[in-house]
Amino acid sequence: MSISLRKFASRLIAATLAVSAMASVSAAALEQPVAVLSSNLNSSVGTVLTSDEINTAEQALAKADAKAKAEAEAKAKAEAEAKAEAAKEATAQSEYNQLLTAPVSARTVSYSSSLLASDTVKSNATALGNYKLTFYCPCATCNGVAGAKTASGTTPTEGRTIAVDSSIIPLGSRVYIEGYGTFIAEDTGGAIKDNKLDIFVSSHDRAYDLGVQYANVYLLG
Repeated sequence: MSISLRKFASRLIAATLAVSAMASVSAAALEQPVAVLSSNLNSSVGTVLTSDEINTAEQALAKADAKAKAEAEAKAKAEAEAKAEAAKEATAQSEYNQLLTAPVSARTVSYSSSLLASDTVKSNATALGNYKLTFYCPCATCNGVAGAKTASGTTPTEGRTIAVDSSIIPLGSRVYIEGYGTFIAEDTGGAIKDNKLDIFVSSHDRAYDLGVQYANVYLLG
């Protein structure tokens, strides 16, 4: 509350008490202007407020209270929004860190809408664009020799291994394929160039059944 408002409030309270105390003096006295009821009253509260001044003071107090309340509500809302945003960012960062560090284990490769790229992936990973996806297996037809190791020396595993153009996606990188999930760039191939990659599966029949697909690809790290 401002000093001027405090002054108005003090005068209002003092005037009310003084007038109440003098009510028994005489009815005639109350007909006189409030400002000259007595020298004692004036000396105790200064210039006595008129009814208009009292109304003005009350309105000013109400406006000040309303403004203070609005400012407090706005501050509380801003703090709540900032807290919620910080929590959201922390959760997103935690999810992304999980993609970078969680083991990429063997699993059956198949498209799933639950594996569409999340906002976390889109905002943190490097978008490489829309890729042509083909599929290969450990047979001699797909690899030139049956049971071959990958270009990085690992044993190819369905759900983990993909063949990439290593000039774009370095070997060892984690790659998120929209609709298919996280893989590791472990292999290369003569036909795997530019925006094309090969996803390893366990059998030639599965590779044939999956055919050719297209999906957005993100480099996680």
